Amino acid sequence: MKHRWFRFDYKKDKHHSMDYHSHREFEIFYFHEGKAKIIIQHRIFDLQPGDIVLLNGLTPHHTCTMPPHPYVRTTVEFLPEFIALILKSMKLIELFDVFLALNNSIIRMKDQTDLVYFKDCIARLNHLISRRDNNQINYSLVEGQVKNIIIDLLFEINHLAQSPLAEIISNKSEKDTLMEKMLDWIMKNHMKQLTLDQMSKEFHISKRHITQLFRDILGMTVMEYVMRCRIDHAKILLEIKPNKQISDIALEVGFKNSAHFSRYFSEKTGVPPSRFRRERIAAHHNN
Repeated sequence: MKHRWFRFDYKKDKHHSMDYHSHREFEIFYFHEGKAKIIIQHRIFDLQPGDIVLLNGLTPHHTCTMPPHPYVRTTVEFLPEFIALILKSMKLIELFDVFLALNNSIIRMKDQTDLVYFKDCIARLNHLISRRDNNQINYSLVEGQVKNIIIDLLFEINHLAQSPLAEIISNKSEKDTLMEKMLDWIMKNHMKQLTLDQMSKEFHISKRHITQLFRDILGMTVMEYVMRCRIDHAKILLEIKPNKQISDIALEVGFKNSAHFSRYFSEKTGVPPSRFRRERIAAHHNN
């Protein structure tokens, strides 16, 4: 189900190769089954069944699936302002605090039975939306009930986060730790003309080792990742600086000229930069 303030996918089980993306919505990501990694900006986490990931959405993130292993997850995305009015009236606005305290983190329960009510909430949400999609109830009723269930989820997440059986994941392999450092370095330097030689000197490892790490962990080349960082940066500038010349944005994010930027941006996003800007500005006006 998709609406202007809410998106929901229940037990979605298709593999995908989604690029880094960001969005205004808060996101609750629940991993049901399988094997995968989630990369949040430059932090890498190995997912385990039962993991709850909290994202503010604005931080670039994506998942790496590992076929033939299954990849089953549920995602709940919502604009917080559509829930905030209800929470304020109930004097419960602090329920959003968990997104500040544990933003871009994983809650992993040592005892999976503690997740029964959480899973019940997302199952109720799916049942409700299925009835709406089958035209059994009208949308105005669904919208109110969806908000109530999301509030239930927020209550439960706050409860789980405070449980002595809750664990916030921070342990990573040596390879993942090295990769995080390289991704962080690229995020800070992608607007420059980067080379493998520079990275090799920076991290004191061979170019071949760097190339292999990117293929093994991210499934892409170093330059593909650099270009994705540039495109993500350009998207933000196009939206928040509507009067800035596109040619200036191209240079600011690391492209040598605006023609190359426009071609590459269109190839990766499906629309030219000027249209992307118009559509994003229009979307803000409509919300």
